[in-house]
Amino acid sequence: MTRALLLFPVACFLLPRAQAQSPPRYAAAPLACAVFEERVRTEVRAQEAGVPWEETGDRFGRVVFRARPEDGAIRFEAWYDSLTVRYDARAGRLEPDTDGLIGGRWEGRLAATGSVELLTRPFMPPDLREVSDLSDALLDFLPPLPAASLAPGSQWTDSLGLTVRRLADSTAAEGAVARYEWTIHSRGALPVEVDSTLRIRQEAEDEGRFAWRDDLGVLGWTRRVTIETQLARAGRGGSSHRGRVVQQIRVRRITAGASCG
Repeated sequence: MTRALLLFPVACFLLPRAQAQSPPRYAAAPLACAVFEERVRTEVRAQEAGVPWEETGDRFGRVVFRARPEDGAIRFEAWYDSLTVRYDARAGRLEPDTDGLIGGRWEGRLAATGSVELLTRPFMPPDLREVSDLSDALLDFLPPLPAASLAPGSQWTDSLGLTVRRLADSTAAEGAVARYEWTIHSRGALPVEVDSTLRIRQEAEDEGRFAWRDDLGVLGWTRRVTIETQLARAGRGGSSHRGRVVQQIRVRRITAGASCG
């Protein structure tokens, strides 16, 4: 899952007369050494030939970022320094060994608004790939940012269906916190290349919220990705498969005890 494949808790109160400010932008300095704790819950509900089935999965890990400026963009490397994966499949529980991925580097370029170009992906152990293929996990790990300044209550939308809305600001002991939410909706239908009689219809909803502080960048976020899929064979009596995948993601930045060695 590419957009493969949470409300960040802060003690706060609403700020009076919040004003529009410069749009949030990723920069190398706040990501020069940043550690994020990630929790992911995946629920699969499907029906095949009229028979329903369910599967669930959990992932918990720490993602380390190290970044530097390069040619107007941000050059970064990132890796898991700890990772646990568990998946309850129809055939039983799977707990793949993640040691082969720990420390393996993703390298790439990060634009100020959050788009990523991956240049290097780590080796993905086969048993882990079967349960949770994280090869492209860093493509959309960080939340997308608006391209324009937003006042609380206003929103920005691009031509690809991304909408970012600024929520009411809050504050904490460390300073002002801006809060945003985003949504991405997509749908499509396509034939399966290996069998032209099959058609796949897919609808995806990606929504989330994040907290932002100008000096540290993104503090944490929640995200919910829902994918509805229907696979049908053309013609009378053709077989069909329906599936729904819901992935709940919660990430928080760890500011104490971070190590980027």
